[in-house]
Amino acid sequence: MTIRILLLLVLFPFLRSSFGGDFVALEKRFLHIRNAEPREWAKFPEEAQGRQLSVSFDLEDPDEFSVLTLRQKGTKQKWDVILNDTKVGNLLRDHNHLESGFAIPAGLLKAEGNRIEISTTSENPDDIRIGDLKLHRKTAKLVGEEEANALSQARGYPRALPEMSTIIRLTATEEESGAPLPCRFTIIDTDTGGLVLVGAESNDRIAVRDGVVYSLDGSASIRLAGDASHPRSYRVFCGRGFEYGIEEADIYVDGSGKTFDLKFSLRREVETPGLVACDPHLHTYEFDRHGDCTLVERLISIAGEGVELPISTAHDKHIEYAAEADRIGASQWFTPIPGCEVTTHLGHFNTFPIQPGAAPAQHKLRTWEQIFKNIFDTPGVRVCILNHGRDIHRGFTPLHPNQFDRESGTFKNGRILRANAMELINSGAQQTDPMQLVGDWFSLLKSGHSIAGIGSSDSHTVNFAIAGQARTYLPCPDGDVSSIPVGLAVETFLKGETMVCFGLLSQLEIESGEAKVSVLGPSWTRLSEVRLFLNGEEIRTIDVPLDSGGVPGRKFSQSFSLEEIGASAGDFLCAVAKGPGITASWWPMMPPYQPDSPSYEPFVMGISQAVWVE
Repeated sequence: MTIRILLLLVLFPFLRSSFGGDFVALEKRFLHIRNAEPREWAKFPEEAQGRQLSVSFDLEDPDEFSVLTLRQKGTKQKWDVILNDTKVGNLLRDHNHLESGFAIPAGLLKAEGNRIEISTTSENPDDIRIGDLKLHRKTAKLVGEEEANALSQARGYPRALPEMSTIIRLTATEEESGAPLPCRFTIIDTDTGGLVLVGAESNDRIAVRDGVVYSLDGSASIRLAGDASHPRSYRVFCGRGFEYGIEEADIYVDGSGKTFDLKFSLRREVETPGLVACDPHLHTYEFDRHGDCTLVERLISIAGEGVELPISTAHDKHIEYAAEADRIGASQWFTPIPGCEVTTHLGHFNTFPIQPGAAPAQHKLRTWEQIFKNIFDTPGVRVCILNHGRDIHRGFTPLHPNQFDRESGTFKNGRILRANAMELINSGAQQTDPMQLVGDWFSLLKSGHSIAGIGSSDSHTVNFAIAGQARTYLPCPDGDVSSIPVGLAVETFLKGETMVCFGLLSQLEIESGEAKVSVLGPSWTRLSEVRLFLNGEEIRTIDVPLDSGGVPGRKFSQSFSLEEIGASAGDFLCAVAKGPGITASWWPMMPPYQPDSPSYEPFVMGISQAVWVE
C-alpha cells in the first residue's frame, strides 16, 4: 500500500517558512510506514499507513526552490528519496527523530506533475515515521562538497540547509573550576521533540549533526530557524557523558534579530578517583567506510563524552589518534591507544596495544588457532576482546548454541577461545536480552577461562551510536588523563578488573569476610534493581525505589556476609545493576542491532568485575 497525496499548490498562497524563507508544505502529517511484514517493533500498530510515501504536486514557479526538508524517525534500512524519477538522497539510517535536508538539482522541478517518492527495496521489515515535507525557496544554502566531505560521501548527498538567521552562542564550563569543558549540546524542537537542522559545520573545534554539536573547548556558535510568521521553540541540553549532570535552557526564535547567549555550568555528579573511563571499540567513516564520522569528529566526540582512554579499532587497519589529537589540541583530555578490529569469518576481535609500524593481523585465516596466533604475534598486542559474541556476521555467531555449550563453557568443533576479554554490552549493537552475554561470560569463567567483561560503544558515527555510551572502567592512576600509564591499564584487562558501565557503574569488593556492593550514576539515570551472583547463579535481588535510585553519585550501597551468602574460597561474585533506559534525545539508547523479539525496553546497566573469594 502506498500513501498518495495530490496537492494542487498553484491554488494556494505560499506559506511563510519557519526556516526564514518561503516554503511549500507538501505533507504536514508524521506518518507510519512499513515496507514489509511482520512489524519490526511491537510498539507500532499492527497496520501501518502505507508501504511507501508518494506525494504529487504542481508548482507555480518551480525554479525558485532548491531544498526539500522532512522529519524522520526509526530508519534502519536504506530508503531512497526520489523526486521526478531522480534520486536526491536517502533517509538517514538513524533511529533518532530528526530533521533532514536534501538539495534539489537545478531544473528538476517542473510546473505540473511533480512527484516525490520515499521507498525502499529492502525486504527486511522497517517501521519508520516520515512526514512534514517542505520545499524551500532559493534562500537555502548547501553545506559541504560531495567529493571532498566525508559526511557527504557517507550520506550520499551534500548536506542542505534552508536559510537560518538567528545566532545562538553556546558555552559550557565546569561548575567547580569555571574552566571551559568539552561537551555535547543537543537541540530539539519543543513542539515535535525531534532533533533539528543546525546551521553550523564541523571543523577542528566542533562536530555537528542534526540537533547535535560536540565542542572541544565548550563553545559553539550556531544558527537556528524561526521568523515572525512561523516562530519556533527550542530546548537546548548540555552534558558530558556519564560522569556529569545535564543542564537545559529554552529559547524562542521569532526572527527578531536577537542573538542568544546560552551559558551552561556542568557539575561532576559521579566521582571516579582512581578509575579510568575507556571505550575499547571506536571507528570512523574515514577509515572504515561505514558510518559518518571523520577522525577529527571522533576525537571531539571522545572528549565531549569524557572518554579518557579511547582505543582506535578500525577494521583491519592500525590508526593512530595521537598526532591528530595533538594538532587540534585534544590531547589534554585523553590518552589514545592504537588498536585494531581483526574482522574474520569466525568472529570480530579488538586487539591492542599495537606497536607503531606493526602490520595488521591477517583477517582471512580460517581457524581459531591460526587467528589467535596471528593476533598475539602482532607486535605489542596483549589484549584480545571477543566483540558482540551473539551477533551473526558472515553466517557465524561465536556464542550461538551451535558453536558454544553454555553448560560446560566450552566450544564445539575443537575450538579454543584465546580471547582474554569479551563485550558484555555493546551500546551500538545491543542484545534484546541484556543478560544473555553476561550468562555466557559467567559460563566461561566457571569453565576456567580468564576473561574480562567489557563495555563499549562500537561507534562509527557522531550521534547515531554515541561514543562512550557503554564504556569500561578500570582501576588505574588518573591524575593526568593526558598521560595514563598504558602498561598498567593493560594489566587491569589481563587481571579481569574491568567494570562495565552503561549509565550505571557497579562496584564490588571483598574485605573482612564481607562483599560490599556500590552503584554509582548521574542524576539523569535511575536504578531499579541490584542483583548479586555467586558462580553465575543469582542469589540476591534488591529492588530499589526509583526516587532513591535517581539521586546523583552513590545510588546504592550494601554489604553481604560471605558466610551468609554461602561464598567460599574459589568462588566468584558479581553485581549487576539495572534501571530504565534513556529515550530522550540528549543521550538516546539504540534498539538492538539484531533483535530476537519485536519487544524491547531500553535499559541502563552496570556490571561489576568478577571478584574471586580467596
